Amino acid sequence: MEKKILDGIRIVEFGWAVVGPVTCSWAGNYGAEVIKVETNIKVDVIRAMPPFKDDQVGINTSLFFARENTSKYSIALNLAQPEAVEVAKRLVNLSDVVLDSYTSGVMARFGLSYEDLRKVKPDIIMISSCMYGQTGAYRSMPGYGVPLTAISGLTEICGWPDREPTGPYGSYTDYLVPRFNLLAVIAALDYRRRTGKGLYLDASQYEISVQFISPLLLDYVVNKRIDTRQGNLCPYAAPHGVYLCLGNDRWCAITVFNDEQWNGFCKAIGNLTWTQESKFSTILSRKKHEEELDRLIEEWTIEHTAEEVMIIMQRYGVPAGVLNNGEDLGNDPQLKHRHYYKRLDHPEMGAVDYASHSIDFSNSPQQVFRSPCLGEHTEHVCKNIIGLSDEEFKIYSAKGVFE
Repeated sequence: MEKKILDGIRIVEFGWAVVGPVTCSWAGNYGAEVIKVETNIKVDVIRAMPPFKDDQVGINTSLFFARENTSKYSIALNLAQPEAVEVAKRLVNLSDVVLDSYTSGVMARFGLSYEDLRKVKPDIIMISSCMYGQTGAYRSMPGYGVPLTAISGLTEICGWPDREPTGPYGSYTDYLVPRFNLLAVIAALDYRRRTGKGLYLDASQYEISVQFISPLLLDYVVNKRIDTRQGNLCPYAAPHGVYLCLGNDRWCAITVFNDEQWNGFCKAIGNLTWTQESKFSTILSRKKHEEELDRLIEEWTIEHTAEEVMIIMQRYGVPAGVLNNGEDLGNDPQLKHRHYYKRLDHPEMGAVDYASHSIDFSNSPQQVFRSPCLGEHTEHVCKNIIGLSDEEFKIYSAKGVFE
């Protein structure tokens, strides 16, 4: 079997919700041995979130949790117990990276801060990925991706000008931040390889997310202009919208940025008479008459399926895409061709489709294995990795260390 990029790297994950677990899941796909520390006392919040396989609710049947926690082991540790903290430290001593995504101060209260852990393992790399970072007025404020998306400024610019903000779908920032986290961990590993020294990474999800609207920040700083919701409009493209197509709630997005694309668009819809009118001949005039333009385009798209519109537009060099729903994505031929979904057997859910990271390396393909049940690998990790004796494991079990 080909060597993976992160073969030989062990990561201890104190992850919660999405950002931390996804960061470590992707690392696991690339060959790292990831051990997720969790507890039955306070279960990871997304273990209790839908959808559930066959609508059977349980801490091991959440498809949401399963998707975000591939390629890792699970050890149950009740960190309120001093012995559990000692077990965690023994595991860290045998590891390369520690990730936590708790609110600032939580790891310190457990006795597992970076300063605590570097005494156990001087060259340990630790990344703390809480919402607002480890310092500042907001450092102890808990929360999830939906409010963070709003605070980062992204929600304000999504929606129609005359309506309330809608925001991008779901916890948008939860899927931006892990990419930066993983890159930072790789850089830290390279730094340690060159210097022999560990690092502490204070990864503020807030700051990572704000940089995605940096043009708006610059516009405010330079021009004192505050951007807001524009619907589907774009100041330098026309048409630029989402158009109703044939069928039940079927839509296609179409974008025209330049004259070449406009000429292609006109050919795509058969050079209809109105496309030759002077009021649509330039980007400036199309912007001026954009409402009428959108109405005329939809008179054409409504007679075609969304897939037909996309194919015809792309054939003439016009950017266009179907608005896929969940069923569309599940049956998408491109995703199937790329083996995006990996069907694996889970002990409580049966066959489940998992998704890998979106980047594949030719000489180091990903290997995805199923998500763990809570505490499924506690005994394996304690005895075969940490080196607890059978007697120690029994004593700790009786004390509730592994709850």
